[in-house]
Amino acid sequence: MFDSDTFSRTKESHQKVSIEHKSILTIICFLFLSPTNAWADFPLTIDAKVDKPRATIGDIISYTITLKHDMDLKPSMPDFNVIDEFDVLESLTSKPRNVEDQIEQEYIVKLRADQTGLFTIPPIEISFEVIKNATGKSIPGKMRAPEVIIEVVSVLHLQGEPIDIRDIKGIVEVDKNWTSWLFWGLNIILLIMVLYLFWKYRKVKYKPYSTKTPIVPTHEIALRELDTLKRKGLLARGDAREHFFELSEIFRRYLGKRYQFPAPDWTTEEITEYFQRQDKLEAVSCVEAIRILNKSDLIKFAKVQASLGTDEIESIREFIKSTREHIELGLYSN
Repeated sequence: MFDSDTFSRTKESHQKVSIEHKSILTIICFLFLSPTNAWADFPLTIDAKVDKPRATIGDIISYTITLKHDMDLKPSMPDFNVIDEFDVLESLTSKPRNVEDQIEQEYIVKLRADQTGLFTIPPIEISFEVIKNATGKSIPGKMRAPEVIIEVVSVLHLQGEPIDIRDIKGIVEVDKNWTSWLFWGLNIILLIMVLYLFWKYRKVKYKPYSTKTPIVPTHEIALRELDTLKRKGLLARGDAREHFFELSEIFRRYLGKRYQFPAPDWTTEEITEYFQRQDKLEAVSCVEAIRILNKSDLIKFAKVQASLGTDEIESIREFIKSTREHIELGLYSN
């Protein structure tokens, strides 16, 4: 026979398994605690500890539950959600290892301290099952880790009580001095009057001279930009990508202003779909515009080689002339 002393041989920091029902405990005693069973000496122990019993605000504390048990016992992951005083950052489970014919396993959780005080991590419950090899049946049970006390202090208290910090003083009533307000108010009024008289004097003496800025048509702006690009000679110097980058931007700006859509920000596919939906261009002009844009994209992004004979400045110039707006007639070429 085995008496109840079998489950009380632990250290002060260890706590024995608590089986919920008396009948289950009786079954365990008869089925598992034979003289040849390893549980007779040290069947199950549980311990809990922290790496920093005294921490400061913002510290990361490692809380570890160490479980040592026989092979027949299958524990579950402890529920760390009962820890309310700290922020639970992550939980880890160590790889089980054999120690003196038993299995030792650690459950670790990372905690962050956010407030000062003396806190107690309550006993955390771990569920387990005891499996009988003969029948394959399992007997459930529960155990609790011992509570752990952690003290969290402020960083200011690490070097002792600060002596240069004092309580703020109460509010002191101060009589309002209106003299300075009156002085600055009169100065501001005087300055406003001087500025008004100066503005009025200039308005009478000098008549406003305004010139009407001539409106430069969109096509003329584009043609001037093409002339500027041609004078740079980028293609002759072998810088084809830079040449077609600027050429494509000039062409896209013209299309956007001429047909009222954000062509510089759209892809070639989006511009093609826009022209096809809106019928903005004649079929021939639409095909030519898409050809120029696709060729520019190949040289800009696919790094296709371009020679002097592949320049599209004249093609774009002809496109602009054929689609330009006749402002004086209110008509369009196309």
